[in-house]
Amino acid sequence: MSDNNRAKFLGYKKLKRFVVEYEPQGICLEYEQDKNEKTKELELPEINNETDLEKTTDDLSKCDKLITPSRKVDLRLILARIQVAKTNESKYAVFKEVKGHNDKVTCVAMTKNGDKMVSSSADKTCKIWDVKTGDELYTLDEHDEAVCCIALNKHGDKLATGSLDKTCKVWSTETGKCLHTLKGHKDTITCVAFNHSSSVLATGSHDNTCKLWNVQTGQEIHTLKDHTGPVVSVTFDLSGNHLITGSHDESLAVYEVKTGNRLHSLTGHQGAVCQVLLSVDGKYIVSAAKDNTCKLWDFSSTESIECIATMEIGSEITDVTFDPKGQHFAVALQDGSAKVYKTETQESVSELKGHEAEITQMVFNPQGDKLLTASKDKTVRLWNAQTGEAVQVLEGHADEVTSCTFNYIGDCIVSGSQDGSCIIWQ
Repeated sequence: MSDNNRAKFLGYKKLKRFVVEYEPQGICLEYEQDKNEKTKELELPEINNETDLEKTTDDLSKCDKLITPSRKVDLRLILARIQVAKTNESKYAVFKEVKGHNDKVTCVAMTKNGDKMVSSSADKTCKIWDVKTGDELYTLDEHDEAVCCIALNKHGDKLATGSLDKTCKVWSTETGKCLHTLKGHKDTITCVAFNHSSSVLATGSHDNTCKLWNVQTGQEIHTLKDHTGPVVSVTFDLSGNHLITGSHDESLAVYEVKTGNRLHSLTGHQGAVCQVLLSVDGKYIVSAAKDNTCKLWDFSSTESIECIATMEIGSEITDVTFDPKGQHFAVALQDGSAKVYKTETQESVSELKGHEAEITQMVFNPQGDKLLTASKDKTVRLWNAQTGEAVQVLEGHADEVTSCTFNYIGDCIVSGSQDGSCIIWQ
């Protein structure tokens, strides 16, 4: 029986895609049944250096008939990537320096499968690059002012860009074509985020509003007007039913996406909120503000959200991030140091010292045991998150490093700089 006939016999269309999580390990199948998109998780055994990938591939395909013979090859490659992510301890070296921007790089991001990277710049453009070769694939040059923020959707096939020109654009990363230009904000767009299903996009702006947009049509769904200061951070919960915003008015807000109604206003900071993040498990919100504090909020129930801890950091906070399991979070400081805390107990785990200038961005690796920091001292550094020990100093940029990220395996790093270049480290 052919793959197509087999799929029809099962009542399914062809398997659309595998969705991979490296920490914790997991593979989800996305498929269509009766014209409805559905997902199901594979019962994945622990993948380690001793795993027989051929046998595991055969076993998984026998357990789920969605994995047709033609898709077994894809599954085998994914299992190999998970195995590499589990065991990789190698040092990083410059693989390729990519140049093409005429002004500083403002953000970098990588697609989930790691085949493409995106860089945005003050030169009004974004560029999409092939990670394996370092070749430029597309230049996205339809903004009239600097591109301030970017976001990739879960699948990596769509890119949102926010600009000083007061617009957000949605692009196809597969063709480089602009799908929608979202107009309506009256000032700079500072932050953008897709929900998990890529059906809704949120944009925050210096005009004190947040807007929700239909990704498929480009139509505005709601304008959220409750903040009295610039909205500088937005994030969806895992269900996509709620949006969390952070503002320079010193508050956070939680909205119901369907109605646009504000459910909660979270106050307590004595300075402008600069960032809000939700842990991967959806239980905690962390907020950072210009009052040199971080607050941790219990988000286990949307009925009542309480601040469970306030951490006096002692220096201006420049970035905050959760590890992939939400068990730890890290805070980067203007003095060039960073601190790691246990989420559940707020206990201090480690302090990272070594940068000679402000940390501009930081991110955990997919395994959650290393922390990557970009700095104005022109370096990127890799740290042991538990001990605070510097594992490696990555030198190569000629100016301040503005951004950094891992791929979803953790064997590739991308950094962007004030010098207009990006470096791929492998």
